[in-house]
Amino acid sequence: MAQAQSGLCAEANLHGLHLFFNVLDGHDEAVRAQLPKLITLQEEFADQFSESMISSFVAIGAQYWPHIYPEFIPSELKSFPHLGQTDHSVHSQPFDMLMVIRSDREDVNHLFAQRTLQIFAGGIELVSQVRCFRFLDGRDFNGFIYGADIPHGRFKRQVALVQNPNSLDDQGSYVHTQRVKFDLAQWQRLTIDEQEQIMGRTRLDNELLMPPIPDSHAALSELKDANGLALLLNQSMPFGDVYVQGSLWLSCSTHGDGLELVLKKRLGNAECYDRLLDFTHSDMGAAFFAPSVQFIQKMA
Repeated sequence: MAQAQSGLCAEANLHGLHLFFNVLDGHDEAVRAQLPKLITLQEEFADQFSESMISSFVAIGAQYWPHIYPEFIPSELKSFPHLGQTDHSVHSQPFDMLMVIRSDREDVNHLFAQRTLQIFAGGIELVSQVRCFRFLDGRDFNGFIYGADIPHGRFKRQVALVQNPNSLDDQGSYVHTQRVKFDLAQWQRLTIDEQEQIMGRTRLDNELLMPPIPDSHAALSELKDANGLALLLNQSMPFGDVYVQGSLWLSCSTHGDGLELVLKKRLGNAECYDRLLDFTHSDMGAAFFAPSVQFIQKMA
């Protein structure tokens, strides 16, 4: 039976490190052969630093996947959606590989990242890294708890993981990332009541405002499927320093079009769109698939 990588449905941690790689020309086979070492590395660190609650996963970029695993391509895998309108746009930047490391110790994440670079020495290029951290009681820099409708328990796996025991994509996940920066100066000019109207939830207690506000962030982003389950498992975390604050939005889904449906709903039209977009700017978006542990080991 296939087993999902540990980081896909993991509980929230204090620190996150997200590494975006491109594979150098001619190193596809070498990288493919080395990928199982990341599974072994996760097991080693989970044992050595058990108190850190470390988890991780590696995901392959949508456009790079046919180069490294041409024998099997997940049926719903496609590039990050290219969407935009007059005032808001969604930027994409493809990467060959994503490594997500999360734990309650930043030093452990750092050590894991160093070992990852050693494993693929000479075969990959680190293009970007985003260090994230838990802010207050799980809030974004705008003061609101983000991902308020995150499923729990077994529902996490139903939302995030492909359930297809007879296929190689079983227990894998369609992963999307967006790096979003906040215009906090503009946001903080608003009253708390105005902020709550935009978010569609109360700031203090995270309660949905009733009746629902049609163009609120909650109404346009917290979408459900026919069974009442969330379309996406939100694994986002804040990032930033004293100059720039934002969030690395990361979602895992059993379907490849989950994020596209949410983005289309949020962009809407000139009369009804997610008004949070007026206070954010996305400068990087990418699509990946995170295969199961057994897939990575078998295909090596």
